[in-house]
Amino acid sequence: MGKISKKTEMLLWALEKTIDTGIFLYDFTYNTHHYAYGQPNLNRYQLYHIVSRLKDKGWVETIKDEGRVLVKLTGKGKNYLAIEKALKTDKWDGKFRVVIFDIPEKNRKVRDVLRRKLKEWGFKYLQKSLWASKKDIADPMREFIRELGVEKWVNVLVCTDIGSARIFHDR
Repeated sequence: MGKISKKTEMLLWALEKTIDTGIFLYDFTYNTHHYAYGQPNLNRYQLYHIVSRLKDKGWVETIKDEGRVLVKLTGKGKNYLAIEKALKTDKWDGKFRVVIFDIPEKNRKVRDVLRRKLKEWGFKYLQKSLWASKKDIADPMREFIRELGVEKWVNVLVCTDIGSARIFHDR
């Protein structure tokens, strides 16, 4: 996850609360307090700029409705928020998420991208191509693997026991 601004994060979480209905931009601009706690100073131009960047990333879509612009989260935006929520949660459900892969050498760049994402999402290195996490991000990881096109070489498991999990004990 790249760093995003507080204002962008606030808009994304406000959209997440609307489920599938979305938010009219005009209403959000002038009634931010209805959607988000701790209203930052946000003018119309900043909001349109944020929405434009989020559209470029594929995280939101806009729909014109009678001269008004409605903003809705896409599946990709929902996936981003699910990952953020899982990474910020300290509560463990007793299950490990394990990623096992054997990506051929000719796909080394993709393998390196996967390893960077595993580190970024808090997975711990257990063996050469075996990583585990206590965070509930199996589904977003599977989606990321599909996007990379390496699902035939990668498995994501949800397990209650991975043997000696010393790596997860607080030191």
